[in-house]
Amino acid sequence: MDLDGFYNRAFSRNRGLISEEEQQILKNTRIAIPGMGGMGGVHAAALARTGIGKFTIADFDDFDVHNINRQHGAMSSTVGKDKALVMEEMIKDISPQADIKVINKAIGHDNIDEFLADVDVMIDALEVFAMDARRLIFKRARELGIPVVSIGPIGFSTVLFVFSPTGMDYDTFFGLENGMSQNELILRFMVGIAGQGPHLKYMDVKGINPGTGAAPSLGLACQIGSGIAATEVMSLVLNKRKPKFVPWFAQYDTYSQTYKQRYRWWGAKNPLQRLRMKMLKLMIPALAN
Repeated sequence: MDLDGFYNRAFSRNRGLISEEEQQILKNTRIAIPGMGGMGGVHAAALARTGIGKFTIADFDDFDVHNINRQHGAMSSTVGKDKALVMEEMIKDISPQADIKVINKAIGHDNIDEFLADVDVMIDALEVFAMDARRLIFKRARELGIPVVSIGPIGFSTVLFVFSPTGMDYDTFFGLENGMSQNELILRFMVGIAGQGPHLKYMDVKGINPGTGAAPSLGLACQIGSGIAATEVMSLVLNKRKPKFVPWFAQYDTYSQTYKQRYRWWGAKNPLQRLRMKMLKLMIPALAN
């Protein structure tokens, strides 16, 4: 069977939800995913099984044993192997015709345009503490007119943010400014994605530490998030429905069995965000200073 025949048969069960014409659009859509860890790997797999045909993936790290609880490519057989190369092989195994660009180093000013070249949608999958890279990528994506889907796996839940290139920008929503310390940037980001919600009732956050990279996480939250992200990608690419862009965001928590959509007036300038920041400082000793 040739590659086109394989593709058509592989995704034939999408019919009734995705038309043949829409499937061809997905086949020619390029998604950029920075980070092949907890969220990046499951995003790549979910999108590959949806029929996305083009990927640009980036990661400079190797899989380790402590990644196994949540990272799609992390298995005993892949410990010590390059994350991006492992996920490239997995995507190709799902969809052999996939066009995959791999960047095996951190995204910075020297390769940001290479990473975002010809990209239709970017999915943020950087680890929570990678603030400099995340700010750079969001800023350049906005300049290039690329929408960004961002998923935060938190506790037994996932939080969704969709950034429009013409709507509220990343720094405004999270209240980030040049000259802030790394801890201040992380604190504001964490307040923005996790400063409210049902997870705070059951989640012990005292062990979160930017210095060690420690943060509680579950693979199930990543799996939930990948399905939500793939749905938003299809909504953006196929115009199935209009996404609710930031400052709208949504959280689905499986433990409390709740789903909530919220609109954060003024982004980080919302008065309640200052209160949440004070609360989170008390809850996370490593971010107190």
